Amino acid sequence: MKSRSPQPQLANLPDYKVRESHKAKHVNLKISPHHGLEVVVPKGFDHRRIPEILQKKQKWIDKIARQFEAQQEFLTPTAADQGVTEIVLQAIAETWRVEYVPTTDPHVVVTEKPGQQLQVRGAITQKDLCHKALCKWLAHKARTHLVPWLRTVSQEVQLPFEQASVRGQKTRWASCSQNKMISLNYKLLFLPPEVVCYVFVHELCHTIHMNHSAAFWQLVGEKDPNYEQLDAELHNIWRYVPVWVEH
Repeated sequence: MKSRSPQPQLANLPDYKVRESHKAKHVNLKISPHHGLEVVVPKGFDHRRIPEILQKKQKWIDKIARQFEAQQEFLTPTAADQGVTEIVLQAIAETWRVEYVPTTDPHVVVTEKPGQQLQVRGAITQKDLCHKALCKWLAHKARTHLVPWLRTVSQEVQLPFEQASVRGQKTRWASCSQNKMISLNYKLLFLPPEVVCYVFVHELCHTIHMNHSAAFWQLVGEKDPNYEQLDAELHNIWRYVPVWVEH
């Protein structure tokens, strides 16, 4: 659940959103250029305590904000509206060139051509339609590559799941339900493969522990000894996702 934050009582705090999570045991801060500052809190947490927590984390928030400003040229509306000419999918080591073919069709269709080339046909002057069509193609690629990969990792770490689906979540790379249903974000295709594999392990461990307790992290460490470094990298991993995908 997301809600707009109340007006902070302390000065110089940034705007933020609050999301309550039944999985959260502690307050967790997430910040990205696309979604701003998000405060994830456990269910029933007193929201009046949030401004004080943010005040204590002010230096870290400012540091991340400066990093975003340094890369601002990649986040402008102009960059988001530019035609996509190349799509680099690090996770599966594929780079696709994109060409555009205008037609009288009011819709936009994406077709794969030999040599890892995508052809975008139709109302190509409608950038939003082009981006939506490309995202639909990304979802197809994720179902084709990420879901079988997840099954392989599941067998390797001996943590079975029921079913997997693909979505375009705004704030999560993946999720796992109490029924062991795992949902993957097609944006994982843009991330380095070792990070994607860690996300898989993380969600598979949630099939045993539906929380972030000490027992959960112990299981994650058993399945992926390098999990701490990979988990920390997720905080700034947004840089791999093109702006047009978020828009």
